[in-house]
Amino acid sequence: MRIGVYGAGREIGRSAILVEASKTRVLLDYGVKVTETVPEFPLPFEGLVDGIVVSHAHLDHTGYVPHYFKASEANVFMTPPSKELSLLLWKDMIKVAKKKGIEPPYVMDHIREAESFTTTYGYYEMVPITPEVSFEFYDAGHIPGSAFVKLYTPEGKILYTGDFKIESTRLHNGADLTGVEADVLIMESTYADEDHPPRKLLEQRFVESVKETLDQGGFVVLPVFAVGRAQEIVDVLVSYGVDAPIWFDGMAREATKIILRHPEYITNPGRLKRIVRKINWIRTSSDRKRALEEPGVIVATAGMMQGGPVIFYITALRNDPKSKVVFTGYLMEDTPGCRLLEEGVFEADGYEFKAQLKVERYDFSAHAGRSELFEIVRRVNPSHVVVVHGDEENAVRLAEELNEEEGVRAFAPKLGEKLDITL
Repeated sequence: MRIGVYGAGREIGRSAILVEASKTRVLLDYGVKVTETVPEFPLPFEGLVDGIVVSHAHLDHTGYVPHYFKASEANVFMTPPSKELSLLLWKDMIKVAKKKGIEPPYVMDHIREAESFTTTYGYYEMVPITPEVSFEFYDAGHIPGSAFVKLYTPEGKILYTGDFKIESTRLHNGADLTGVEADVLIMESTYADEDHPPRKLLEQRFVESVKETLDQGGFVVLPVFAVGRAQEIVDVLVSYGVDAPIWFDGMAREATKIILRHPEYITNPGRLKRIVRKINWIRTSSDRKRALEEPGVIVATAGMMQGGPVIFYITALRNDPKSKVVFTGYLMEDTPGCRLLEEGVFEADGYEFKAQLKVERYDFSAHAGRSELFEIVRRVNPSHVVVVHGDEENAVRLAEELNEEEGVRAFAPKLGEKLDITL
């Protein structure tokens, strides 16, 4: 078999892994790397594919799928929530590109065509791609609908993790490692250098910080990813009894509705339904102004502050030392959120200023930590491991450690590299 890495090779973002086995070509994810200016796309590859199998809806894994339909067609496979969430994010990508004055990688016609070629499957269903190659989805515990992809080929079994998390969170029970054994493991390495703090302790520290700011008469602005993180954070706020108005703004509103249409993909849909009834949904510019009339908590997209309504709140509160911005997720280098955290300077959407409000970050990651990465290697028990979706230092070091400590042949391929694996 051959594994070509056309995205996510010694980098985070634009995942695109091409597997060739038994004359079948399967593309695992097809994402973009969202930057402050023009997104970065996967490297081009020759020829067509027999199928595109998507691990989950985040743009760094799905954002380039409609582009494939500019010149060709292919069957696309996702879980039901991933399809709805992907459509939401693809449309938003066009909107953001036009707002920035750059050409989007595709138009609505390509989205509609991608949608028409997409078939959805739940977990643990054996799905044929060609007569020789099939796959199954397993719960990856990352976001609603996220999946491990287990490929069955005559040359051997391959498990592709996409993004995953074994530890349970408020939305998920964690990844299901039952039956994941495979000959080849293609795995993420985002946090190969560290473990995450225990979730319960993290929640307590986060809520203490929020309450402290509110007690001092300040506002708390929480930049969030629309899918997964937004829903978990409002769950934490309400469950811990934060006694202040909680406002919910941006694409997270629609993402929450989609998630609730697929209750079987989260741990406690009834609780999430009760929680969203207790928060204030912002729909108009007047609502945004009302959210700033008295101290409260504002949960708004985007998570790295590259756009979205969160920019309205940060600019409105920039000179208020009593208020606070609290990040709860991954911050890519050179994003506005990363610069605000490290330098106290915000620059995006034509704004640039030194912020007077406080800035903090709590690691509510939905990715596997270092220990979980080693755990999945032991559970899958592969002979070969392909390390992707991590920065160069992390990916290379993890591959070296797996070679030395776990007795497997591990690789951290460069972008564009092809691996020929014989089992």
